[in-house]
Amino acid sequence: MRRGDQRFAARDPVPLRRDRLSEPEIEVARRERREPRFTQWDYLHLAGLRRGLLAGFRVVSVQDGPVLDLYCGTKPYLELIPWNPVWGADIDLHFGRADVLGTLPLPFRDAAFEVVLCSQALHLVNDPVATVDEIGRVLAPGGYAIVTIPHLFLAEGDFERHWSRGDLGDLFAGWRDVRIGGVDGPGAALAFVLGRLAMLVARRLRLPRWVSTSIFVGINAVCTLLDVLLAPIKQRWPHSLVLIARPTSYQSSSA
Repeated sequence: MRRGDQRFAARDPVPLRRDRLSEPEIEVARRERREPRFTQWDYLHLAGLRRGLLAGFRVVSVQDGPVLDLYCGTKPYLELIPWNPVWGADIDLHFGRADVLGTLPLPFRDAAFEVVLCSQALHLVNDPVATVDEIGRVLAPGGYAIVTIPHLFLAEGDFERHWSRGDLGDLFAGWRDVRIGGVDGPGAALAFVLGRLAMLVARRLRLPRWVSTSIFVGINAVCTLLDVLLAPIKQRWPHSLVLIARPTSYQSSSA
């Protein structure tokens, strides 16, 4: 896989100027991701990610950390990660929980971590090839990368990269023990789209909270049933993807 591949081509960085969220906002964001509730518009999305990450943690055979939570945001999964210590790295202090700030190259020595977690961020970075190179560099030879990305639908904007299971496998070509699994199915993906739209409309119209949560509960219930009905085929169209892989000796994937 070459750096010039348009699926993974580097982009010019765009400076971000984001104020730090307040402590109440940070804690709400952490709780919603760590312990999502059926009344949230993104419940199925976040509940699926939690299940996928916990399943990934169970198959990773390392005794302890350190762990790097790369592009950590609010570090919502800190209490769920079974190894210590956990270092959070991010590009700024917007989400208020990063231990280290920096871009590429990552500000860590070679083979510093037993596990690198990168959840819902790799598809947003300016240079995914260099990012995967850096993940491989900072991982110990027996360590693991755990990566999640959206699959069916995107939400952030035009700068998101839309990758298939095969694309993700190509990005980690040369790694060993690569496993890529799906999380949930089209029902969860539909709930994400409809829930996001309903959330934006509710904000715009300033609907009472009970009205908006009733809408979210209805969407979540219908789309949960849809995924139950589609259970035999839903792995063909998973809502999100979870990758677990182990590095070989460090070698640039752009070669």
